[in-house]
Amino acid sequence: MIQTVLIVGLLVMLYNLYTSFQLRSKVSSGLIGERLLQLICFIALFALGYFAVLVLTWSRTPDLLLWILALILVFGAVFVLLVVRLVKAILQAIEE
Repeated sequence: MIQTVLIVGLLVMLYNLYTSFQLRSKVSSGLIGERLLQLICFIALFALGYFAVLVLTWSRTPDLLLWILALILVFGAVFVLLVVRLVKAILQAIEE
C-alpha cells in the first residue's frame, strides 16, 4: 500500500514535469522563461527524489515513519501541481 502511495506521488510529479515543459514551450525567453526553467529543474530533481525513495523503501515493511514520509511526498506533489496550475492560469491571464 505504501508503494502505491509513493507511485501516485511520482506519477503526479511526472505530470507536473510534463505540464511545466508545455508551459515553457509557450513562453519566450526572458524572466518568466528563466523562472519556468528553474521550476522545471526543481520538479525534475524532486521527481528523481521520489523515484529514489520508492526504490530504497520498496522491500521495507511499512511502519509509521514510512507512512508519514509517503504522505508528505504525496502532499508535496499535490502542492507542486497547484503551483503549476497557478502559473498556467497567470500566463493565460497575461495573454488575454
